[in-house]
Amino acid sequence: MKSPERWLTGKSSILIVVLASLPVLAPGYSMAADTVPPLIPIELGDYSFSPNEIEIRAGSTTQLQLINRDAVVPHNFTLRDDTAGLDIDVNLAAGKARLVEITPLTPGSYKFYCNKKLPFMKSHRQRGMEGTLTVISTNLD
Repeated sequence: MKSPERWLTGKSSILIVVLASLPVLAPGYSMAADTVPPLIPIELGDYSFSPNEIEIRAGSTTQLQLINRDAVVPHNFTLRDDTAGLDIDVNLAAGKARLVEITPLTPGSYKFYCNKKLPFMKSHRQRGMEGTLTVISTNLD
C-alpha cells in the first residue's frame, strides 16, 4: 500500500494541477453557462412564410434564422413597430439565409411580411406572404 505522501506525488498530483489551472489555461472560460437566445427558423418561399405564426415573450431576445428556399425569387422580411421596439427590414437573395436577433418590448400582435413587388403585378404580401408575431407578457399570472 502506498503512503499518502507517495500518492500525492504520482500521476494524481498532475491531474490536480491540471484541473486547478483550467480557468487559466482556457481564456474566456466561465463557470456560468453562456445563455444563447432561442432560435426560430423561418423559411421564405412560394409566397409564404413557414411558420407564419411565431410567439415570443416580451423583453426576451430571440434569434430568427431567415432562409429563402426559392431558387430564383428574392424575398424580404419586414417587421416594424416603434412602440414594440421592432425595426427589421432584411432582404434575402434566392437560396440565401440570414440570422437576425429581436427583442420585442410590448405585448401584442404584429404583422411581418415580404415587401417585394414587380411592376404591374401583385406584391408578395398581396399574394399571401405575411405572418404574425405574437408577443406575450412576461407576467406569469
